[in-house]
Amino acid sequence: MDLFFYDVDAEYVKYLKATETAKRGFTRVPDVKYQNERKMVCGVVLKINGYKYYVPVSSYKKKQPNNLLIRLEDDSFNQVKGSLRFNYMFPIDDKYISRRNFNKETPGRKEFLRRQWVYCNSITDDIKQMAEDTYKDVIAGTDSSLVNASCDFKLLEDAAKNYNPDNQN
Repeated sequence: MDLFFYDVDAEYVKYLKATETAKRGFTRVPDVKYQNERKMVCGVVLKINGYKYYVPVSSYKKKQPNNLLIRLEDDSFNQVKGSLRFNYMFPIDDKYISRRNFNKETPGRKEFLRRQWVYCNSITDDIKQMAEDTYKDVIAGTDSSLVNASCDFKLLEDAAKNYNPDNQN
């Protein structure tokens, strides 16, 4: 199964962030809109409890236990181009996501995204395993620092189930 890069509905993400903040006092759900760019997610990296999880594609370039670095081996200057941050993955219903169209990007950006996408598809098994392991470790709650540094997956599953865009401000 190929992985793809997607854009997420910003209002859906805003809702998840507000839901998590209301319960925890903070959120680990990442922003998807920035001044000049939209953050992508990669997925589906995990299917569990009837939910499809997607992992943010981040510019963060430091190796941590719950991320995988995106490497472009043919770049002699800086091979690490970003990471997939599994402690920030979250469930998304198909209707709130759209496949990123690389053809709408500038030629240089289009090629950069395509190369990242090819790399991610070359490590699909590692991605799926990291998603599963991170989910299980967070749900088990045995590592409080991991739980604190991660999205509340169960809370976000309930929020995803109850999301109604017509009731949002």
